[in-house]
Amino acid sequence: MESANTSITDDNAALRKEINKLSRELRLIKGQLDRAIKSAEANEAIGISLRMVNSMQRAYTELLLESCPNVIALLDQNGKFVLSTKSLLNLMGVPNFDFIRNLRYDDTFAKYFSKECMQVLKNAVEKVAMSDDSALFDMWIDFSEKGENLRYYSVELRRIGVDNSIIMVMIDLTDFMQEKQRAEMASNAKSDFLAAVSHELRTPMNAIIGMSGALKRSGISPDHAKYVTDIQNASASLMSIIDDILDFSKIEADKMDVVDDDYDLSDTLDNLHSMFMTVFAQKELKLEFDISPDMPKFIYGDEKRLRQIITNLLSNAYKYTQTGGIIFSAWHEEHESCLRFDIKDTGIGIRKEDLEKLFKPFEQLDVRKNRNIVGTGLGLAICYNLCLIMGGEIWVDSVYGEGTTFSVKLPYKKANGVIVKKNVEAIEFSASNAKILVVDDIDINLSVAEALLETFEIIPDLAKSGMEAIRLAKEKKYDIIFMDHMMPEMDGVETTANIRSLCDWNSQVPIIALTANVIKGMDELFLSSKMNDILPKPIDLNALNLCLRKWLPEETVNL
Repeated sequence: MESANTSITDDNAALRKEINKLSRELRLIKGQLDRAIKSAEANEAIGISLRMVNSMQRAYTELLLESCPNVIALLDQNGKFVLSTKSLLNLMGVPNFDFIRNLRYDDTFAKYFSKECMQVLKNAVEKVAMSDDSALFDMWIDFSEKGENLRYYSVELRRIGVDNSIIMVMIDLTDFMQEKQRAEMASNAKSDFLAAVSHELRTPMNAIIGMSGALKRSGISPDHAKYVTDIQNASASLMSIIDDILDFSKIEADKMDVVDDDYDLSDTLDNLHSMFMTVFAQKELKLEFDISPDMPKFIYGDEKRLRQIITNLLSNAYKYTQTGGIIFSAWHEEHESCLRFDIKDTGIGIRKEDLEKLFKPFEQLDVRKNRNIVGTGLGLAICYNLCLIMGGEIWVDSVYGEGTTFSVKLPYKKANGVIVKKNVEAIEFSASNAKILVVDDIDINLSVAEALLETFEIIPDLAKSGMEAIRLAKEKKYDIIFMDHMMPEMDGVETTANIRSLCDWNSQVPIIALTANVIKGMDELFLSSKMNDILPKPIDLNALNLCLRKWLPEETVNL
């Protein structure tokens, strides 16, 4: 009995142990099952999220392809379309991308591109497919297939990814090109207007200044000489106004030229001082030039434009100053590598509210008070723009009723070499044996040139047209030919070309352009047209003198 009880006890213990083991395994299986359920739910959630993201990406891609205004296409490594913007489909007249999906670009574009453009595109695709370089080119394309809608496109190709896919971007530049052409036409119209105005204004001024000078040199009475001097002074004043208007017009048309060269700055300032001393003495005004010892003597820049700026500012100070005087100061600011010029006057000054108008064109301040002062209101605007063009700046300080100081700062550059001083004074010489031809279609201009050349005992031949000039050049060997530019039927450039072709002598004869056209680029035109030099109108006697001494053969000159 006792042994039977012991056996039952052992069986119960073994059973409990087995039950405990099964319970543990059941809990383990349940845990695994719970984790599996949670993982499946997570995977499903992730799948849903991924499907949502993919759907959103497709929606955004479709929206981008639908709304992008530029033509964009993605080509696979075989040149087949993978994606494209709606704008390309619209241009080709297809309703959706399925119509070109998996088609090659060259088969698709062949009916829209010319053979030449198609070849350019193929070469670019091959180049980009074989390298990391991009390709950029422009071409005219007509997607209407009828020649009715030719448009100008900028085309860029670039390889993307590792599978040699190529993205193509085409931007329509037709409107931009048309605007550019209109702007160029407007600019050319401005240039043509400037050339015409310059010619029409300077031609009569050439007659007035030239003939009055000839009259004064003819030995007239002192009273008549005074009248002629008054004419010359009035002409100089009118010429200054014409120059201001033309200079401002050239700035507006972006035709203002700045020609840098080595020059003697001290000589320029000395000349300005001498010129204005006489002018200021007429109003009994004191003029002081305070030039710093550190001011460089020789510099590289545009002497003509610097002289124009200083002349305008000194003339302006003279106009608005009745008592006292003007101090002109100049020094070298080494720390900024620039030249500084100050013009300080004791004139009427400028009100604070008028300072902002000062450098604007056609502005004349305090008009009622200054109604007797002559001017166009362009001088300061020209100075302002010239300073900007030359890389400098200009500003003003003023106390109303006490005076004004204008300050100019310009970049300083050292002269490149040795400067040979030019003699601008008239040299006493004659050239009675010189053979000169003057060509101009206007009688008065021929008379002016004839009178000026008589100063050097030269009796020129005169021609009123290009054809007449060619005829005379065939008959006679000239030492110099002065050639007007703007003539009817055959202008000076064409006449020069014809004369050059006549014979060896005429291929070498110095031909000097006589021109009232002083806009930017004309110098290059004349010199590239086989002319040797330029003499602007109105003709200045000293300029004519230097021109004759430069180009006349030595054997014709008697000093």
